[in-house]
Amino acid sequence: MVRKIVLSFVAVLGVVAAAMSQNRQVSGSVTGVDGQPIVGATVLVDGTSTGMTTSAEGTFSVAAPANGTLIVSFVGYETQRIPVAGKTRIDVVLAEDATAIDQVVVVGYGSGSKVGTTLGSVAKVKGAVLENKPTANIADALQGKVAGFEVYTSSGEPSAASSMRLHGVGSLEAGSSPLIVLDGVPVDAGTLVSLNANDIESVNILKDASATSIYGSRAANGVMYIASKRGRRNEPVSFTVRAQYGISQPATNKYEVMNTAEKAGYQLEVGLINQERYDAIMASGINTNWRDYYYNSSAPTYQVDLSATGGSEKTSYYLSGSYMSKDGTAPGSSMERYSFRSNVDMSANKWLRMGANVALGYDKREKAVTTGNSVYNAAFMSVLTLPWETPYNEDGTEKELIAGYRNPNYYISKFPSNGKNLQINGNAYLQIMPVKGLSIKSQFGVDAFVYWSESFRKASYSGSLNNGSVSRGHQHGATLTSTTTVDYNFDFSNPDHKLYLLAGQEGIRYDGLNFSASLAGQISDKLLMISTGSGVPTASDSSSAYAFNSWFGRAEYSYADKYIFDASVRRDASSRFGVNNRSGIFYAVGAMWNIKKESFLADNRTISDLRLKASYGTQGNADIGNYAHIAQLSATTYQDASGLYISSMGNTNLGWETQELFTVAANIEFIRRIRLEAEFYNRSTKDMLMNVPMPSTSGYSSRFENVGSMINRGVDLTLNVDIVQTKDWHVGFNATFSYNKSKITKLFNGYTEYAMPNYLLCYAIGHDAGEFYMQKFHGVNPENGNPQWEVVDPETGAISLTENFNNATMQLLGKSRYAPYYGGFGVDASWKGISVAANFTWNYGKYTVNNMLLFLESPGNAATSNSGKHMLNMWRKPGDITNVPKWGTNPQFDSHMLEDASFLRLKNLTVAYDFPKSLIRKSGFIEGLRIYFIGRNLLTATGYSGYDPEMDTNLSLGNYPNSREFVGGIQLTF
Repeated sequence: MVRKIVLSFVAVLGVVAAAMSQNRQVSGSVTGVDGQPIVGATVLVDGTSTGMTTSAEGTFSVAAPANGTLIVSFVGYETQRIPVAGKTRIDVVLAEDATAIDQVVVVGYGSGSKVGTTLGSVAKVKGAVLENKPTANIADALQGKVAGFEVYTSSGEPSAASSMRLHGVGSLEAGSSPLIVLDGVPVDAGTLVSLNANDIESVNILKDASATSIYGSRAANGVMYIASKRGRRNEPVSFTVRAQYGISQPATNKYEVMNTAEKAGYQLEVGLINQERYDAIMASGINTNWRDYYYNSSAPTYQVDLSATGGSEKTSYYLSGSYMSKDGTAPGSSMERYSFRSNVDMSANKWLRMGANVALGYDKREKAVTTGNSVYNAAFMSVLTLPWETPYNEDGTEKELIAGYRNPNYYISKFPSNGKNLQINGNAYLQIMPVKGLSIKSQFGVDAFVYWSESFRKASYSGSLNNGSVSRGHQHGATLTSTTTVDYNFDFSNPDHKLYLLAGQEGIRYDGLNFSASLAGQISDKLLMISTGSGVPTASDSSSAYAFNSWFGRAEYSYADKYIFDASVRRDASSRFGVNNRSGIFYAVGAMWNIKKESFLADNRTISDLRLKASYGTQGNADIGNYAHIAQLSATTYQDASGLYISSMGNTNLGWETQELFTVAANIEFIRRIRLEAEFYNRSTKDMLMNVPMPSTSGYSSRFENVGSMINRGVDLTLNVDIVQTKDWHVGFNATFSYNKSKITKLFNGYTEYAMPNYLLCYAIGHDAGEFYMQKFHGVNPENGNPQWEVVDPETGAISLTENFNNATMQLLGKSRYAPYYGGFGVDASWKGISVAANFTWNYGKYTVNNMLLFLESPGNAATSNSGKHMLNMWRKPGDITNVPKWGTNPQFDSHMLEDASFLRLKNLTVAYDFPKSLIRKSGFIEGLRIYFIGRNLLTATGYSGYDPEMDTNLSLGNYPNSREFVGGIQLTF
């Protein structure tokens, strides 16, 4: 009897299980929070390839297991996972997703397609990567995060901007920086210093022609699209408060200079001092570390942020305010910044949307003396000051003169220089949707600044007592952008077909003014004003303007989200070009094959995603001066009479520098944990904008022309791996690798080479754009201790040696200031609220001329300045094998000063703890609590002997080194 009952029970369970596992038809609708149907939303049965898109009425009907799950998604809305739970009718309401909206905008204009389904090459860096970083420059945190995208911060100045390049240098003399777009409005690179990184939702780097050609003008160097944070509808207000404090110190100092014993012994050996002086120096016991004296090893940084986000049924908002105070490590270096942001979006009714984003930044900047080889430069003097000198007088006060040189600390106190910058960025838009699928949007944006600068020579300066000086300047400029787009999503009876069309017009205008005045003769530090000086002030002013007018269009066709094709075209006219060649037309075509959607891969669980992409297109570069095409007038005086003369000849045929870009890419994902992106590109630039030398008989030295061409080819690789993914644990690894090969293919006037010896560079066909051009040092003659250089026979190429520097051959060395290999890698791990993330950045093959060696090796400086420790290995007697010539030999600008500036750097390390929400919420007030530690530039491995290998320059001139920073903070959400 019991056995029958058990068998019957098992049978019932089997029937129930079979019923639950059997597919049934599930119908329903998908609408937005406004009740309007969403056309084209994807409804997918989880774990299968079964699915469909919603009809013109927003309805769907799909076969699904009774115990299955539906995944419902649409561009601009949050994806929802809904259990079927035996139901046959499910109605879904999707909430808008602020992040998804940003992803839509990033590909160009209009409503378009989200990044995940577009065929354009777009690399996204989430705002979490930028949050809480102890720098005012948001670009610094992007270093090593995007394959093909180089970022270098060349200075430790708190207000310094970073240099950025995508896929190498695309132009020899026009700009090579990417176009920066903030919430749809082009902005200047200096704007990035005024932004609060905690207000950024994401940074998207648009790389290939399919993604960039819609921007046409200035898109030849890629596009950096920044999306700020937005609120979400139907969410209560949420407040976030952050506070952090940290200290900074110089990140590196590879200069090895002599200590007191070494320097005194060196001077005694070469006869600069006698034994009595040597004994007195050694008896003093003084061995000053001038680096520690001139640089602050605990420069403070403070930052406090408050933000509020939320939304009602029809309105979403994000509001924030921030204060940051940051001292630099060098004397007279600091920045204090206030920033505010307000982003508001509203649906007035079913067919009208509007919104406005406004950001305001105000900062005060104090800048250190960083002028090249100046004795007032801390980077310069911390290396060259004699180690037995002291910085203090017997009464404890700081010395004004140290070994005959002005103390940089004293100098900066008497020559203060500062600036104040007010930055305004914003846009307002109006969008109407009169019929289904049609959207008309008009947006107006502004990027404006006002900068006040002032510098002084105090009247108390001992070098010019009672003769102070004042210089004041005022700059302001505004870029106004007006954009109107019309786009339409076609509604087909067959949901496999999707067609999207876009047309638009954009106008950009910039106007700027620069004014400065100065006067000397002030007799009191308390009255340092131009009006208190004597004589007649010196004044100068200038104005500048440019304009772009553009028309563009885009079409995208998709079949079953499996085969996707797009095409775009844009016509740009720029005021920077001559009347005969002012307009340029740029276009792109692209295709993507989503192989995962093919039947032969649909059920493959190993390969969870596989896509192939290809695109080809053209872009334009107009990044030159505003008036190069015009014959310009300049003022002059002759015997107290004013006059005018033609200072430049102009070029009415000056036109666009153009680029052709071909890209092939593959995206593959394994077991939903390993994601690899590989991309090959061929970037060809022609009609380059170059300042071409003119015959002296023309009366002008040069003019801008469209000449020359070059090629950049390379490979980008991106790898992301979820090594461990459980309920409590996550361990991930990410890496980027980039290789770029640059080659000049044509110059001007039939030249195969164009030497620029003052820059130690040479443009040469078949060579890299940044290849060094110098005399090649060939070591020291062991018989007499003289340096030797190579002489190359121009006829045969045979190499001989000379000890006369003037007879040595200037030659291309095969080493470039631009690294051919670069990238980054990182690991992140979390366990029950504890998280650790480390990000490294690296490059290989980057070279820099270390100009400081000219002073550290000079016998003329050896009596009053310190010397490099390597000078102890100088040649002393016949037979010595060394690379340091005998005493008395003057150093030359040759290849021995060219150093490998490759580096590996621990860019950022973050350790954080999020307290359990179940514990925090017991307060009834606080929703979240997070404490964190961040380190920046903690470790640097390099063979470069100078201050900082990250400098993006061909010649190091006592540069302000980057900072190593340690920051702790707390974040509250309530």
